[in-house]
Amino acid sequence: MKKKILLIGELGDLVRSLNECLMDDFQVQLCSKQAENVKAMVKIIRPSLIIICQLGLEKMDSEVFEVIQKKCSQIPTIGITTSEGWKQYKDFYESKQFTVLFRPFASSELLEKCYQLLGLGSVTNSEKESAEKPQQKKKIMIVDDSPLLLRRMKTMLEEHYDICLAKSGEQALEMIPGQKPDLILLDYEMDGMDGKDTFEAMKADEEMQSIPVVFLTSIADRQVIYSVMKSKPEGYILKPPDDKRIMETIEEVLGKKK
Repeated sequence: MKKKILLIGELGDLVRSLNECLMDDFQVQLCSKQAENVKAMVKIIRPSLIIICQLGLEKMDSEVFEVIQKKCSQIPTIGITTSEGWKQYKDFYESKQFTVLFRPFASSELLEKCYQLLGLGSVTNSEKESAEKPQQKKKIMIVDDSPLLLRRMKTMLEEHYDICLAKSGEQALEMIPGQKPDLILLDYEMDGMDGKDTFEAMKADEEMQSIPVVFLTSIADRQVIYSVMKSKPEGYILKPPDDKRIMETIEEVLGKKK
């Protein structure tokens, strides 16, 4: 099973390019720079390595560093920064937990550092081994504002699929271009941007419109189900989700895509 990396930063082109550099070798979860999101994602995915990308930010909330030092003191952390950024957070970057990469650096340098910190040997050896590995798992994004449901679904599915998580519709839309999921399980009733609005935004974007979506809904009312299916998703699953129903639906949808 791939090692898990939590990649924290501004969810834009720069972080997406870092994700693309890492995603073939590791299971990467993108996380916005807010301390509360970092706390939640650390609990849910339990990463083996954390990467903080300070690039492109005028200022990084120091609470993010404090969360990592206090809650994740045993997890090696890479800080990607500049000389000025290093000066701002010198006290954190100088601790044993942190390894610093200064821009510019090659993608191979980041990969090599990740392998080193995770005790995986060299990238070259891994590339040789990867040729003998079975086909890469399909990637499923789960979007829900309930940390409990995210954790439960991830635990159930991660043996068979590569799982990435988003806590809101807005976060999902930021993550999709970098994560490139094969299927999205999308909560229909979310605070803020709900599932319907998220789905409509996806359909309006050429890069996202072909990704199959299955809605998760907690309301079994016929009128609500009609409203859900009117958006023309690939299907829906009632919450709390039944394990067998989830697996059958995923296999059916991914089978159609194949």
